[in-house]
Amino acid sequence: MSNKHKKTVESIPEMEGYETELRTIGMLKANIVVILVLVILGLLGWVAMYAIWGGVSFGRPWSAMLFCIGIFAGIAVHELIHGFTWMWVTHSSFSHLRFGLLQGGVYCHIDVPMNKRKYVVGALMPLLLLGIVPFLLSFATHSLWLMLFGVIFIACAMGDVLIVWAIRHDSADTLVYDHPSEAGCVVYRPIQND
Repeated sequence: MSNKHKKTVESIPEMEGYETELRTIGMLKANIVVILVLVILGLLGWVAMYAIWGGVSFGRPWSAMLFCIGIFAGIAVHELIHGFTWMWVTHSSFSHLRFGLLQGGVYCHIDVPMNKRKYVVGALMPLLLLGIVPFLLSFATHSLWLMLFGVIFIACAMGDVLIVWAIRHDSADTLVYDHPSEAGCVVYRPIQND
């Protein structure tokens, strides 16, 4: 499915004076990007860790167990970060959030239209908090597990990055609605009266 595919969207709130434009991402494309990021960033991180510290350390024996627990917890936390960030920027309550499974992955949906800036902040916050920050901290702490955690959660956020990429040409105040059943969003376009 293309990023700029127009069609009538069911279960999307209608707004008077606006038409909807669907912006979704294909799961195959997203999965290819995830794998590429995992491999490339993992290798770059490994090389950087070696260059900074003169070697790579796996740390204490229990570090691997904490890493595995962190990955499973991080999957849920990733979605909670989306939800709580969108709640905060839209001043909405928890009742506007829905969590579930979509095409084999977990998701968070908020049923509140918001401007593009707010949508982007909520979409990219897990990338920052669970991906980029741990990845960068790993080089200061010489933690291979923290570096791998960051790599995995940067890769996990690539679907969010692709969604944000799909709306990159829209103005910052464009209204966006998180799609309730597909990976993507809906953009509201003012109806042009001729």
